[in-house]
Amino acid sequence: MKKSKVALAVIVGIGVLWTGAAWYTGKKAEQHIDQVVAQLNQQLTQQYPEAGLVVTREGYQRHIFSSSTQLLVKSRLPADDANALLEPGDRVVFNETISHGPFPLAQLKHFNLLPALASIHSELANTPSVKALFEATKGKTPFTAETRVGYGRTTASTIQIEPINYAAQDSSLSSDAAQIMLKTTPSQRGIQLNVDTGKVVLSFRNEADVDTEVTVNGVSVRSDSRLSDEGLRVGTQQISANNFMYALNHKPTVQFTGIKGNSDLNSVKNLLNGTLNYQIDKIDWQQLPLGSATLKLSLQDFSASGMKTFYDNYNQAVQKNMANIAHVTNQDELQAMQNEVNATVLQNVPALLAGAPHFSIDDLTLKNEKGESHFSMKADFNDPSKTQVNRQGLSGIVDNYIAQLTASLTVNKPMATQLLSVIAQSEGVPAEQAGQFASQQIQSLSALGEMYHLTTSNDTAISSSLHYGAGQVTVNKDKMTLEQFIEQYLTSSGNE
Repeated sequence: MKKSKVALAVIVGIGVLWTGAAWYTGKKAEQHIDQVVAQLNQQLTQQYPEAGLVVTREGYQRHIFSSSTQLLVKSRLPADDANALLEPGDRVVFNETISHGPFPLAQLKHFNLLPALASIHSELANTPSVKALFEATKGKTPFTAETRVGYGRTTASTIQIEPINYAAQDSSLSSDAAQIMLKTTPSQRGIQLNVDTGKVVLSFRNEADVDTEVTVNGVSVRSDSRLSDEGLRVGTQQISANNFMYALNHKPTVQFTGIKGNSDLNSVKNLLNGTLNYQIDKIDWQQLPLGSATLKLSLQDFSASGMKTFYDNYNQAVQKNMANIAHVTNQDELQAMQNEVNATVLQNVPALLAGAPHFSIDDLTLKNEKGESHFSMKADFNDPSKTQVNRQGLSGIVDNYIAQLTASLTVNKPMATQLLSVIAQSEGVPAEQAGQFASQQIQSLSALGEMYHLTTSNDTAISSSLHYGAGQVTVNKDKMTLEQFIEQYLTSSGNE
């Protein structure tokens, strides 16, 4: 009997403690939501100023084990602003249901027994602004999210997007269900993102009044990133898609199968290093096989702070022009905006090249059943703020930025012949004639390259190499100044 009383007392005690903690964390959750709203508005202002959106919180009904509130997205732009995404008075509403910690009931349902500040269920509300979206999902809320908020302000969210079927007069969109997994650390310094989608099909009539269809199938994204000390987002990312197709008049024009990409960027002691790799297993043009392609890039010893400066200034110039583009009335104004962005790029190149970094195309490969062709290039840059070049003229200007550049090209003749033959067939040329035409073109290209000393060739390949350094260019074995190279190859080609 005494044991039963003790057990009952323990159970009651735990219940009292949990109830008190749940009420307390309910107050903490309310404070956390206000912090999230402030962060959202800061990011919207900094990254998407032209959107003119603002997030507010409306109401907070706090109970012992759960609370509820609403997040409202409105426009802060004048009614006559063409950039406004929402009309005055329109609003997008998210209903938020918060289960209090330390053991949120919503998480216990999923057998998650770890203590947490709160568990938040979010869903898009059916308001006039998103009526069409609800119609596209047959009345279901298009968006729901389950978010776990840890005591250290870490978050883990699972976001579900319903299948969409939308049709208008000249366009339609259909998509399978999608899922997004998102984990963040305080102030979003660390972000883990997983995205998985099914099939997405967009149909419309293009500017030439031709039926156009874009299909993407099986997109997957895996990202694990963090903010470096300099404020750059670094880390790893993998992206893949089973298939991409672009069709005109219901006939596939371009089709990619087996698309893969990955990147790995890291910053240590203000030096940014990384690799970027891309691959397409199969490329079809007009339903004829072109082959496959791979691209491998490397970044070495880039100044992380310099790249952050370059990115911020470039992004600021682009955002400024995006905010004003709706008011452009003629081509001259549009060109002036582009010139402003170009000037920003040139002005910030010294910041990008601070520390004398290196960039390389380690390998660009095109491959088909007949063979494969390769291109590679490496550029070693100078730090313009520290370089002193005595030479005058164009080579002196170039040497302020480039220490040396090396490039190599090898074109496999059977592979190139097959490629040109397929392209000719896609334009209606019979296969036999297309093969003869392609063979003649490759022979002419080989002879022309040798005549101008741009290439060397043998029975199977056309090759070329180029090296630049200290004002001197070497093309294969021919040496000349940069000015001679431009006069001999670039200027004469432009006059022909």
